[in-house]
Amino acid sequence: MSIARTYMASTAICLSFVSSNAAADLTSAEVWQDWRGYFEGMGYTVTATETVTGETLAVSDIAVQINGGPDIKSMTMQMGPIQFEQNDNGSVDVVTPPSMPIVLEITPNSTERPTRIEMVYSQIGQSMVASGDSSAMRYDYSADNFALELASLRVDGDDFDQNAARFSLTGEAVESLTTVNTGDLREYDQSIKWGSVAYDLFFKSPDSVEAVSVNSSINNPAFTGTSALPLADIAQTQEMAPLLAAGFAFDGKFTTNSTETQMEIVSDEGASKIKTGAGGSTLSFAMGEDGLNYDVNSKQVQVGAQLAGLPFPLFVEMENTGFKLRAPMLKSDEAQDFGLAFNVSGLTMSDIIWALFDPSAQLPRDPATVQLDLSGKAKILVDAFNAETVQGLAESGKSAGEIEALKINNLTIDAVGAKAQATGDLTFDNTDKTTLPGVPKPVGAINVDLAGTNALLDKLVAMGVVPAEQIMGVRMMMGLFAVPGDAPDTLKSTIEFNEEGQILANGQRIK
Repeated sequence: MSIARTYMASTAICLSFVSSNAAADLTSAEVWQDWRGYFEGMGYTVTATETVTGETLAVSDIAVQINGGPDIKSMTMQMGPIQFEQNDNGSVDVVTPPSMPIVLEITPNSTERPTRIEMVYSQIGQSMVASGDSSAMRYDYSADNFALELASLRVDGDDFDQNAARFSLTGEAVESLTTVNTGDLREYDQSIKWGSVAYDLFFKSPDSVEAVSVNSSINNPAFTGTSALPLADIAQTQEMAPLLAAGFAFDGKFTTNSTETQMEIVSDEGASKIKTGAGGSTLSFAMGEDGLNYDVNSKQVQVGAQLAGLPFPLFVEMENTGFKLRAPMLKSDEAQDFGLAFNVSGLTMSDIIWALFDPSAQLPRDPATVQLDLSGKAKILVDAFNAETVQGLAESGKSAGEIEALKINNLTIDAVGAKAQATGDLTFDNTDKTTLPGVPKPVGAINVDLAGTNALLDKLVAMGVVPAEQIMGVRMMMGLFAVPGDAPDTLKSTIEFNEEGQILANGQRIK
């Protein structure tokens, strides 16, 4: 199943529980028909038993058949029953039972094992109301508690009991508001908040001692986002590129106040236990015709581990950690923006980790920082979602893109008493790969500032990490590329790449 169809299938299943479509003075049949049309518009086959009693429509034996894809021949989701109850004010109540069975039957394309997954979705104090009109719809949903639990798992005819596989997702105090506008696209605007969410996952290999268990709790998670889905036949495509060109888009943001996760991994070497926590996190993800944007950030991160084979525990803390990625995905004759950044600030480690490589405490153990922020422009020569084309280029040694400009907005490494900072601005001539063999000719400059490097080298010699006879050579190389800074034990350097293909360090030609 392609990324596009996998996303749409998961979106459709999730929206079944938190929203539905409606029109002005809605009837029960109209709401159900729109649910059904949503699935069928993406090429899925929907079957169900419909029973009308007064102005209430009861739908049971619901089955959604999803066909096609490189890895899955077919997948069937069975769920129900659901009731659509007409209200006097023109809205419709969507009523699900306190406990709803959900069954997934997955038939693979190749020799992979067919799988049957039975789950139970339960709710307490739930309310779902559809209202609005055919062009602007509103869905209000709330529940005091909810739970999604694995009831049974069968893989290739073998049953896995609770001692071999289990999964549960629970939460409380959930509220969501979803609006839908239908025109050339089906556009969603959604906000959801939970009081808390927790999940428990366990799986043990039937053929060995290997097993993994994960338990996590999340406080006050929330989501806001928008999405747009193409209508008609384009939604049924297996390829992502035409979907994006037709207007498929997603832009969402998840936030949490705090999280805690415990993991245990059992192997032949023994059991490894890992515990992580964060004071607050933000995850933003967007995809559309302009490309992919990903941004994750966490504060007050803690990681502790007791690894199999190690007689002592490991512990690391970070005040802040983050990662950003902006990448164009579709082929274009014009250069497109890209970006990459990561940040680890206030990094500290337990003394027992330091003792592994610095038992005599020669190095300063102040909190460390590593930051990188790059941006630029690149021309994409093939659609990134066309796996066969990308693989063919890789096998032939050809590139899937051309970089035209690169900015080093910030590079900072501040650790063990030394600090390095760099900025830069370069352009690249992709018609000239001979000036620097195999690399587009760069034009521009990189500026570097160093502090505390000589003191660090002396400490490395005292620790026995670097032989004393090699330090002279290192300092000579530093003198070739850098000049003294304004303060003691500082160096600075400007590396220039000019139009003539020359490379200069502080005005001195080195190539």
